[in-house]
Amino acid sequence: MNKIQVKIPCRYVGKAAIVYDIDNTLLDVSERLVRSIIEAGGDPIHGLSKMSLDIRRRFWSIFLSNKYIHLDKPDSKAIEDVNRKYDSGYIIILLTGRPEYMRKDTIKQLETYGVKYHILIMRPNNNRDPDYIYKPMVIEELIQKGINIIEYHEDDIKTIEKISKLFPTIKVYRHNASKSNISKFF
Repeated sequence: MNKIQVKIPCRYVGKAAIVYDIDNTLLDVSERLVRSIIEAGGDPIHGLSKMSLDIRRRFWSIFLSNKYIHLDKPDSKAIEDVNRKYDSGYIIILLTGRPEYMRKDTIKQLETYGVKYHILIMRPNNNRDPDYIYKPMVIEELIQKGINIIEYHEDDIKTIEKISKLFPTIKVYRHNASKSNISKFF
């Protein structure tokens, strides 16, 4: 497990913070997911675990690119929640499994949908840890740097379970921005 380095401005230390995932929490990524599976040579009816390693690798290469990011749709209720909390004075941290090389298009996407936030933390390009390993490492780093995380919003059940177990004082909320049940794909 690699240590994650997160830069936090001093002005956020000690303040109440709320962390949100992006994909399938603030945005419905089901269209990008299906298009990526098809292009990789998979069948969108079946989950990734039933596909060959080669197809899964191609899928992740396509899904974690900017090629189909324009297909993502905002979840207006979740974005209203983020913006309301931002306006109430909470520090909003977006923590995504998207790799750093997607930062420019991710920022443009967030601006287009009017998402207010203070910090955007993206996965280092060379990090291949699953979200349930990567995201708790980032949460631990934020806490060690003095960020007072009071809520965490996520769609992935394994990540939710891990964060709930490791950080019992953080209120954890499960989201599903997708109109379909895309969790079956992972």
